[in-house]
Amino acid sequence: MDILLIERDHLVRDQVKVGLQQFPEFTVACGEGYAAVNELRQKHFDCVFLGVNTEDKEGLKLLKHLRSFERSVEVVVMTSARNAKDMARDKSKMNIGSFLTTPIEAPEFFRLVSRMRDRKAMEV
Repeated sequence: MDILLIERDHLVRDQVKVGLQQFPEFTVACGEGYAAVNELRQKHFDCVFLGVNTEDKEGLKLLKHLRSFERSVEVVVMTSARNAKDMARDKSKMNIGSFLTTPIEAPEFFRLVSRMRDRKAMEV
């Protein structure tokens, strides 16, 4: 599975990257901002982990930009629990696959990865 990880917070980005690299079937590309989102125009990714910060609206703008040209890729939004609750009403409209709350807790992260792997296995 090719995964694009877009997160400005280096701590969160490193936690997710290291966690995903524990699985040999995952390859992870990291980036920030619009340049990272535009990588979807160059290469196919199976999943995008996108950080949405509650203090600024850049992450939400990136999500809207991503969805303006790519509707099929699975998106996991990484954000605070409060922001995830606020964004839940837009989950189907923005085609958000899952939310991963920050700060990241290992059991929640690995449950999410397990569900992703199960879905991918069912596709084959």
